[in-house]
Amino acid sequence: MSPRRPDATDLTLSHEEAWVAHAALLDACERAVDTDGDASPYHRPLDRIERGGDLPADGTALLRDALVDYLGDAPVRDRAPGRALLRRTADAVDSAPRRV
Repeated sequence: MSPRRPDATDLTLSHEEAWVAHAALLDACERAVDTDGDASPYHRPLDRIERGGDLPADGTALLRDALVDYLGDAPVRDRAPGRALLRRTADAVDSAPRRV
């Protein structure tokens, strides 16, 4: 196992939560391409989730925002794990050390 990154959050995802996070980030990518043509900010968090790695603080913030948008129209099966993950991502973002 690789050492934990200093800017990573303590956010671990269950298998079900990883699927919801992945769906939310892909949805955010599609929206970003439709609005400004650039989905590159979402590539790193998607890659980290796919590989099971730690999310950097900025990736966790992107995930939180993606979940907020995704959960409004999410499939029923994604709603409960998505809401739980949203609460945890919000807590992780709020407790992450700020860069100066």
